[in-house]
Amino acid sequence: MTAKNQKAPDTVKTLIRPRNPLQIFFAFLLVIGLPTMLYCYYYNYSPFPSKKVAGVPNNHLVQLKNPMDLSSLLLDFGSQLKFNTVAESMTVYFDYYQKGEIKEHKIVASLTTEPRNDYNGYLNIGITKSDSLLFVDLFSNGSSSNTMTDLSKFHYTSLGEDSLSPTGASTSIPNNELNIEKKQEIPLLYIAKGGDVKLYAEMKNNLSEENLKSVENVYYIYLIVE
Repeated sequence: MTAKNQKAPDTVKTLIRPRNPLQIFFAFLLVIGLPTMLYCYYYNYSPFPSKKVAGVPNNHLVQLKNPMDLSSLLLDFGSQLKFNTVAESMTVYFDYYQKGEIKEHKIVASLTTEPRNDYNGYLNIGITKSDSLLFVDLFSNGSSSNTMTDLSKFHYTSLGEDSLSPTGASTSIPNNELNIEKKQEIPLLYIAKGGDVKLYAEMKNNLSEENLKSVENVYYIYLIVE
C-alpha cells in the first residue's frame, strides 16, 4: 500500500474540564483539614473546647519543657507537668532513703473524689536553693493541694552549698509524655547525693536495693493515680 492510500489517523481531542470548587474543597478537607482536626481532637485543642487541658491527650501526663528563666536561679530542681485523666485520686509521695534504708514516707499532695471523676490540671514540683524547701502544688478543676517540706531535716544541701558532694538527679519523663497507668508509681523527681552516685535510664535500677545502699541520701518524689 502506498502512502497515498494510507488513511490519516483521526485527531484525538482532550477536553480539560475545570475542577468543581466543591471537589477542591473536599480534597483540601481530606488532605489538610481532616488530619488537623484529628490532631486537635487527640490533643484536646480547639475547636473542641472542654474542661480538659489543651495539649494533653486523654489519660496522659505531659512534662513541660522548662525554659531558662528566673526559676532556674531560684530552684535546684523543678518540674512542671499537666494532665488529663479519669480517676478516684491523685497522690504525690515523698520518700527519703539513707544508705538504702527508708527513713521517711509521706504524702505531700493529694486530691480525692468519689465516685471516679475527671482530673484535668497541673502539677508543679521544685526545691528552692535558698532554704532547701520542697514545694508541691497539685491543681485540678478548681481544687488544689499544696505543701512545703523542709529537706534540710533530711540532710539535703543546696547544690551551691555542697559542691564537693557527688549529686545526680532525674526529672524527665521519657519523651516528656506518658500514658497514665492506674495504681503504678510514676517517678517525678529522683535525687541522689553522696556516696557512689550512679544514674540509670530505668528508674527501677536507681531504686534497686544495691544502688540505694551505695548512696548516702536519696530523695524520691512520685505520683500514684487510682
